[in-house]
Amino acid sequence: MLIFSIAIMLSGNVFATDTTPNRVTQSEFNAAIANLQEQINKLTSKKIGDHFGGGVVFYVDPNGQHGLIASLSDQSTAIQWYNNVYKATGATGDGVGAGATNTAIIVAAQSNDTPGANFAAKVAADFSVQDGGLSACTGSVDEVCYGDWYLPSKHELNLLYQHKNLVGGFADDLYWSSTENDAMNAWGQDFSGGIQYSIGKGTTPNLPGLRAIRAF
Repeated sequence: MLIFSIAIMLSGNVFATDTTPNRVTQSEFNAAIANLQEQINKLTSKKIGDHFGGGVVFYVDPNGQHGLIASLSDQSTAIQWYNNVYKATGATGDGVGAGATNTAIIVAAQSNDTPGANFAAKVAADFSVQDGGLSACTGSVDEVCYGDWYLPSKHELNLLYQHKNLVGGFADDLYWSSTENDAMNAWGQDFSGGIQYSIGKGTTPNLPGLRAIRAF
């Protein structure tokens, strides 16, 4: 609405040629709108380390309008990647945004393997939190609740590792990614040194951990 209102004021309802006094030309109008949008983008852009959207921003795209948010704490310190059946799920995606697709694939492929059991992707997908990032969602109409969390891809997990001190709350241990290597193994990352490993999907009892993320 702000852009529309300013556009009306700038236009004066009539566009004229460059020689018409007291009225803006089409090119001047377009330039003013472009400048206004740039200023709005600067005001609404996010940076790494910002508390936003139920967690902490750890990645932003070049224009600062989109990126990734990590939850403020781990969702599990000992969780299997698989649901007690070794299989190839097809969740091999990597890169920014791939974790959301991987998570959906894993949950769909494994939910019926051991009904009622938990596994890493399901725990991440089931997570929800209020805007402040600390309180669980209650269903109240007055709260802002985020429930679109997922298990990060291998690349997203590495981005998270690079900013682990800004996000905070990590153990110096292994964390799961959603990127599958084969029917028996999936990728994880050691948050003490940053090395990524392909490890057995049934790895327990104390490791690995899980930190859910979401996109904005």
